[in-house]
Order: sequence, then structure tokens, then C-alpha cells
Amino acid sequence: MCYQLVEVYSACHCLYYKHAIDRCASYGRPGHEISKRTIPVGYACTVHSSGRHGAYAGGQSYSDSGYYSHQSSRDSYSRRR
Repeated sequence: MCYQLVEVYSACHCLYYKHAIDRCASYGRPGHEISKRTIPVGYACTVHSSGRHGAYAGGQSYSDSGYYSHQSSRDSYSRRR
């Protein structure tokens, strides 16, 4: 059976990459179908992951993990001296 891999972003399902058809011996015969296999990759495309379309980020801007807040970085700096 012929198949074609299609890679889409997992959150928004926008197309990432559409591979060429992997042909079998029956390719091109009447009634022969091509099986499409969809593989989720990454998270969201550039349109859906930033800017005004940032719906997949929940409208929030994320900072780092929070391990170094303003207070904790000052404390750890003073301990090192």
C-alpha cells in the first residue's frame, strides 16, 4: 500500500511538512488509494504561538522557570561573596 507522511504542529494542526508519496507496486492503478499518516511535531506554528494569535499560549507571556526571581538572585549573589 502506498502511504504519505504529513507532519503537522500538534497544537494548531497547521502543516509543517508534506512528504512525497512512498509508492508501492500498485501505484497508479484504478481504485488504488494512498494512505496518509499524520505525525504531530513541535507545538504550534509561528502564527499561532506568538503575537495577537497567541491563543495557544493562553494570552499570557511566560518568563523563565522562576528559580531566579529578582529577590533570589540578589540573595544568592550576596552568599557567593
